[in-house]
Amino acid sequence: MKQWTRSYALGLLTAVLVFAISYWNTNATSTTAVEKEYKTEELIEQLEREGYRTLTTDEWETLKENDNREASTPTPVEEPISTFSIDIVSGTTTDDISEKLLQANIIKDDAAFESFMKENDYSRYIQIGQATLNSEMSLQEIAEAITSK
Repeated sequence: MKQWTRSYALGLLTAVLVFAISYWNTNATSTTAVEKEYKTEELIEQLEREGYRTLTTDEWETLKENDNREASTPTPVEEPISTFSIDIVSGTTTDDISEKLLQANIIKDDAAFESFMKENDYSRYIQIGQATLNSEMSLQEIAEAITSK
């Protein structure tokens, strides 16, 4: 065990000597950082030459406010126009028609359509046949397209 410890210590000493000799024999030039004061204008010019843009705090705040205003105003979502061709056969009721139109996304509220048809006396004049309707049509236009009134 004693021999092993001595060999280990001799190896460590040799390693330290090799590192010390290589450290002292290298011609390392000492580099020191030189502090230089730059003016704001020089920094801005350098950044702009490299393709960057600089903003003052006031300009940045203005941009953020404009961005917040644009984000707060909701953009209207345009719904696609749905077109539907409905076949009306003998015995078709206003309820059947409103159900088909609701499924085809032509109307938003089937109860409102049914009450419009009954209140304006269109439900008595439903025409047998085929009618082409789209989602931009008003209840009045839909009623006129499917009735003979």
